[in-house]
Amino acid sequence: MRVEEIQKRLLQGLINVAQLLKKPVGSSHNYDVAEIISEKAADHIKGGIILTRTGQGILVQGKLTAELELMCSRCLDFFPCPISFNIEEEFLPTLDIATGLPLYLPEDSEGFTIDSNNLLDLGELICQYILL
Repeated sequence: MRVEEIQKRLLQGLINVAQLLKKPVGSSHNYDVAEIISEKAADHIKGGIILTRTGQGILVQGKLTAELELMCSRCLDFFPCPISFNIEEEFLPTLDIATGLPLYLPEDSEGFTIDSNNLLDLGELICQYILL
């Protein structure tokens, strides 16, 4: 997968976390990344993640590997570049799961959020970690 494809946000990976948000703190669920992300990206990104219910939201942890194609600055040919990285980020909900009322996030919060449909975008998280 070329970096340009990642920058164009061709990586999608939505997970519905409504049931996990209803469970007690400490509850978790394991996923294989290949089951979540788009089929095209699944050939290039491997690994597993764990979603854990926290007091505020959902903690995403995992170890992933990606096979990128980078361009050589000397010959301008593409070459494979495998990378490994660990993910650890907390996603905060924007709606209260029990009442449906909006939750107000701190103004200084620049983290990831769970949308109003209780979908967590794993694709955006992976993109940011790869491009880092």
